[in-house]
Amino acid sequence: MKMGFRIALVIWTILMLTLSSMPDFQAPEGFPKYADKIVHLFEYGIWATLFLLMLKQEDRINKLLGAFVAVLVFGGVMGVLDEIHQSFISGRSMDKYDFLADMIGITVAIIIFRIFYKKARYYIPERKK
Repeated sequence: MKMGFRIALVIWTILMLTLSSMPDFQAPEGFPKYADKIVHLFEYGIWATLFLLMLKQEDRINKLLGAFVAVLVFGGVMGVLDEIHQSFISGRSMDKYDFLADMIGITVAIIIFRIFYKKARYYIPERKK
């Protein structure tokens, strides 16, 4: 049973949640004011890509639309819960624009995955049954 992308997804999720739990986290000096939105976009885009690759590897993608909806729903729930969680962390706050950046990152990942899906199926090993 191949679990590479599942393990990568779990590790990435733990890393995201660990970083969002850091109190008083500030961007380094000289970064643009909204650089954190770019970080959110990339971190959730990577998360969505790993989720889709896991579904593909484990042969759970029967219909792409269902997989895309699942990634949007789970990613959206995770983004909302992460923002609520940050409201309890010293120096952090809940920000609807962070959530918007999360959802844009997930959407971009879905679009890119869809574009390359037919090519990717030849390169991503599916789970042995």
